[in-house]
Amino acid sequence: MTGRHSVAVTALLLIALAGQSSGPRAELLFRSAQQVNGEQRWSPVRKYSNPSDIAYPRFTPNDVPVPAEEVRVFLSGEITPADVASATVMVGLLESGKQKIAGNTVWLSSNGGDIDAGMELGRLLRDRGIYTLVGKNDQCMSACVFAFMGGERRKVEGRLGVHRPWFPVANDFPDRQARFRSLQKTLKGYIEEMDFPDSLYEAVMAVPPESMNILAPAELKRFYLEGISPSSEDVADAAAARRLGLTMHEYLKLKANSIASGSPSSCIDSLSSGVACGTAVEPSY
Repeated sequence: MTGRHSVAVTALLLIALAGQSSGPRAELLFRSAQQVNGEQRWSPVRKYSNPSDIAYPRFTPNDVPVPAEEVRVFLSGEITPADVASATVMVGLLESGKQKIAGNTVWLSSNGGDIDAGMELGRLLRDRGIYTLVGKNDQCMSACVFAFMGGERRKVEGRLGVHRPWFPVANDFPDRQARFRSLQKTLKGYIEEMDFPDSLYEAVMAVPPESMNILAPAELKRFYLEGISPSSEDVADAAAARRLGLTMHEYLKLKANSIASGSPSSCIDSLSSGVACGTAVEPSY
């Protein structure tokens, strides 16, 4: 194998879970909340990759600090490393107080893309404690699932689909099998890192790359893809108990009573995260 051919193959192998999408590349986009005639409306779509869309003044004409802009964030299309760069910009705006995300939720709609980019997006979202949601008219497939997994809390109203990773080149190179085993270890490590069960890894690897397994509601629950992972829930419950001045036993009893009374999940979540009660609204892209 020549040096040039080796570099080319290595570059191609970076896209190990390309999915079955040939659509446009993903864009991390946002709309801002605006008051029009006393009603809240959302602005035209803006991009985190566009410098003019994220240029915020530090102060108003009266030298008053500009308040954070409330934005609705969504990602649609094939995921690429460029979206990781856009997500980094988003995180910077959140940390600087220039933006706040409506519902603390990023909406995802993608048929797949680059597995490494998907995992990096997931890590960025988890580090910020951001939630992820697939709307009822949307789907999140292949590499998109790894970005979705980064949500501190997760909701699937549409479709979530998985299959095992694959190399997009048919070239026969000496260490192809070793590279695939390395990819398996990376994937398994990410699933463990994000606090999901080994059974999710097994479910992903059981699906041939030419197929897609749309996960049923029971599977979403079993793999912790719907809701919150056990260790994350334990941390959230403990924090809520401390804020309310309760013991863990008292808090869990209060939580159980809320569930038994039929309180919406968003209201129960508010006990531990401060999220307001209410129903999510479908975004318009």
